[in-house]
Amino acid sequence: MKLNQHLLLCTAGLFALTLISCQKQQTTESNIQIQQVADGPNPWTNLNWNNSRENFQFVVVTDRTGGNRPGVFEQGMEKLNLLQPEFVMSVGDLIQGYTEDLEALNREWDEFDQFVDGLEMPFFYVPGNHDITNKVMEELWAQRYGRTYYHFVYQNVLFLCLNSEEPIPEAGNPGGTYHTGDFYLSEQQRTYIQETLEQHQEVRWTFVFWHKPVWLYEESDNQARKDEIVNSGWPQVESMLQGRKHTVFAGHVHRYAYRKRNNSDYITLATTGGGSALAGPIFGQFDHVLWVTMTDDGPVMANLMLDGIFDKDFQKDDIENNLFLSMQNKVLRVDSEFESGKPADKQMLKLTIFNHLDNPAEVTIQLSNREFISYADSLLTTTISPNSVSTREVKLIVKVGSDSVSQDMFAREVSRHYARWKLTSDFEQYGQVEVNGNTRLFQ
Repeated sequence: MKLNQHLLLCTAGLFALTLISCQKQQTTESNIQIQQVADGPNPWTNLNWNNSRENFQFVVVTDRTGGNRPGVFEQGMEKLNLLQPEFVMSVGDLIQGYTEDLEALNREWDEFDQFVDGLEMPFFYVPGNHDITNKVMEELWAQRYGRTYYHFVYQNVLFLCLNSEEPIPEAGNPGGTYHTGDFYLSEQQRTYIQETLEQHQEVRWTFVFWHKPVWLYEESDNQARKDEIVNSGWPQVESMLQGRKHTVFAGHVHRYAYRKRNNSDYITLATTGGGSALAGPIFGQFDHVLWVTMTDDGPVMANLMLDGIFDKDFQKDDIENNLFLSMQNKVLRVDSEFESGKPADKQMLKLTIFNHLDNPAEVTIQLSNREFISYADSLLTTTISPNSVSTREVKLIVKVGSDSVSQDMFAREVSRHYARWKLTSDFEQYGQVEVNGNTRLFQ
């Protein structure tokens, strides 16, 4: 019996009608069975099962680095195994990078590969500026993962994965120069895109994945930035996509943004562990994955917050992991009063400590002393009442042999200053729960 035939109902008196098949657009046999009354109402709306074999689900993950918050991406991978998509896509910034140290780079990629090796489905790599910043990193990518841009077709849908981090040609420099803040598609990549699209004109949809949301820069008043867009090759790619049903995904800016361009959806994802103030959906700042269901009418997309996905059995570890995800950047706020040229003994750091729980919490803060700047009190412990706020001031010690430090010296130094914090609270059902995190001291 074919599934695209009409319902076959077998009668036995007034009852016991067995539905043998009812799924539309399928051509294989089914074991779907349901009991219904022959003449009268039934307790369901219809039997048009939403399970076409041509439709499928995949997930898009986004920036892990650029202010990486350890533990977030790792938990995200565990939660993907709960969701069971058919495969996982990415939009880049997978490692911290920004170095030519091969030993360090291989260590970072080994760590990342370990995270995605735990997935029960395929993971597709796409490079970001943290992944390819120089020739050494590009060669290492080629050694470990092969191509920096590629495509595949799944269920008659084209997936086009691009590289926004190619070196920009310059006079006297045949290899070009890597610019971490810019974007560029080489003539070779543009040709590849055009040929790929021409070879797959009959697909029912096209998905494009790359790192930098070039289209957002068009909204800037910076004319130089707009000129970069013209020279980047992206307008040519958009022209190639004209008239084709397609959706474009990017990351990079760590803030969710949706745009409608060329009658198509352009999605800029927020973070999956990358640097973020986590101010919430209204500000586009949250940790998430994007769940995409491909249907006959096009993709249906849903943003899934990492702190809203649990397994079937709540345990103490689940509560700690959820608190970790939901309380990132909500435990500690730092207001630095550092001023270049101001006497060292007047420099102060103001810490605002939050307890959003309905229980008392103990918060311990460890400040990171460095070469030029350290803290008179680098270890702080305070107990905060439920749903309360506490403030502390800490004197900065500027170690330069004078009363001030240059702005350049400060800029180099402060990028390494973090406060590590630990929040501990007692829950009646789970006992003592501990959450760890870190907050950058100088923005």
